[in-house]
Amino acid sequence: MKDLPRLTDENFDELRLVDHVGQSIIIFSADWCPYCISFFNNWKEYSRVHSVMIADLTSVDSRLWDDFELKVVPSMAIFEDGTMQKRWDGVLERGLTIDQIEDVNSYFSKS
Repeated sequence: MKDLPRLTDENFDELRLVDHVGQSIIIFSADWCPYCISFFNNWKEYSRVHSVMIADLTSVDSRLWDDFELKVVPSMAIFEDGTMQKRWDGVLERGLTIDQIEDVNSYFSKS
């Protein structure tokens, strides 16, 4: 999704997520991942969350893979005031589903 802020190795620290105030969801994604494309189609239709950023893991050499111990994309994590509160890891050959999007919606609606 081109319209969402993109985090990369180069700007992840500059954007100082750890100093971010309030809640945000980070979606870990890669342009080459077919499950990411499918996920974002569902995200557009079902998500009710507005504070969203994409962590771009298109490069398999991205340090973000290791920094967040990611095995599969897409994956998501909610950060509140810079601290990870909840995480949904994608499933190999499935990614994330509408159920996980609804979980995110519920989490944000409780706040």
